[in-house]
Amino acid sequence: MLSLNADLVVYDETVVRFLHDKETSFIQKGLGRLMDSFLVTNAGMVEAINANGCRRMQLNILVLQQNLKNIEADVSLDRAARFFDLFAEGPDAVVKQAQEQKGAGDGGKELFSYDELKTMVELYYSEQLSSPERGISTAAKRAMADHTLQLSEYMWQS
Repeated sequence: MLSLNADLVVYDETVVRFLHDKETSFIQKGLGRLMDSFLVTNAGMVEAINANGCRRMQLNILVLQQNLKNIEADVSLDRAARFFDLFAEGPDAVVKQAQEQKGAGDGGKELFSYDELKTMVELYYSEQLSSPERGISTAAKRAMADHTLQLSEYMWQS
């Protein structure tokens, strides 16, 4: 995350130095939205995460948001922050999020897709699944399968 922040500073300095204001504005517009989407979409690249890792990720999102505000004034990484808040709330909250999204109807845009919510459930159990103790990993597999099934039921019912 530190290297990403450093790269953003270099990126901003380079763009400002070589481009006119109109081109600079065009390139910088939407950078926050791109980062917000990137953090959620690529969360599955994390092999295992626990509560401490989640808190660290939430702090990193806050720091990244502050650095992006130096580039784009009204940037917000709310979607990524909410995604990792769901981790802290547990898999039942992920299922509840799916239920609320479905209950909102087709008029509202989904905050998270089925795949993103499924990734969150998988991340929640990732630490237990990687446990060398067979009982812990087996219990985690069952619980993850149960929450994934509940998630599927809410997301795919018509």
